Amino acid sequence: MLASRNGSPPVLSTVRQAIKRSLFAVGYYHQRLSTSEFPGVAMLCYHGIRTSDDSTGFTDLHVTKATFERHCRLIADACDPISVAEFRDARQSGGALPPRSVIVTFDDGYRGVLDHALPILERYGIPAAVFVSAGPVLNGQHFWFDVLARREGEAAVATARALPYPQWRALVDSIQTTAADTESHRPLTSAELKRLAKSPLVEIGAHTMTHPTLALTPIEDQQREIAGCRTALERVLERPVTAFAYPFGNPFSDYTSQTVSVVRHAGFDLAFTTGISFATLNCDRLQIPRFMMLDTVSDVELAHRLVHSWHAGVS
Repeated sequence: MLASRNGSPPVLSTVRQAIKRSLFAVGYYHQRLSTSEFPGVAMLCYHGIRTSDDSTGFTDLHVTKATFERHCRLIADACDPISVAEFRDARQSGGALPPRSVIVTFDDGYRGVLDHALPILERYGIPAAVFVSAGPVLNGQHFWFDVLARREGEAAVATARALPYPQWRALVDSIQTTAADTESHRPLTSAELKRLAKSPLVEIGAHTMTHPTLALTPIEDQQREIAGCRTALERVLERPVTAFAYPFGNPFSDYTSQTVSVVRHAGFDLAFTTGISFATLNCDRLQIPRFMMLDTVSDVELAHRLVHSWHAGVS
């Protein structure tokens, strides 16, 4: 029998999903959340936010507006949304955070964060951090992985990002593609980034210049990617950029201890991974874990993970 994505037989998985939906409908998850205390902050890592008819590559990674709104409704109703600044302040002061703290973050810097996510965040009063890969934004070009996925399929991206750095660099340089303002699935422009940064709900962070796999990148190039991104964003925004997110973000394969040192020397006070765990106030400030958010994660599933799965160390 074929297994589902989580390894369970399809029939068993369907039954489990039905039970979860029933529990959600009768208020079980909301009741549990109202009396629970998280073992740390639930850092949620999104990428793009899209319309339901936009299927331009990596559709599961780019959450639809409808899914994102349901997530935000749950977070606003049953959790305690806080900002990265509040997390930073609590770490520095030794103060306490709300018992069900959730932080919303976005990686890369897609136009959909401004067009689709920001109005929803404003509607529910939820802060967010947006980690921007500066090169494509400032140069008006598509992200290299989107170009490659459109040309050769998503599997080609996984192959490319594992290449030795000189080969990866040559590939990326060879497929640079200008992004038209009229396209919906593209990076923010510099002007749009400034508009997004004006929102009191949004903190802009850095995400390297061109989104390499840092573990495969020579140290000098890591320095240019990391410190250069901070400098470029600060020049555009005319304000400090002090938080960073590692591209791809797996602590065991996508960056190294040398990378963490580069991030520290570049002056960042917080840096975020995609390690699967709640983030405690005393965790490594330059390796803060986040939970990856996909379009297949419904509000029901998010509630279940907040109440059960993530506490057991699974997603």
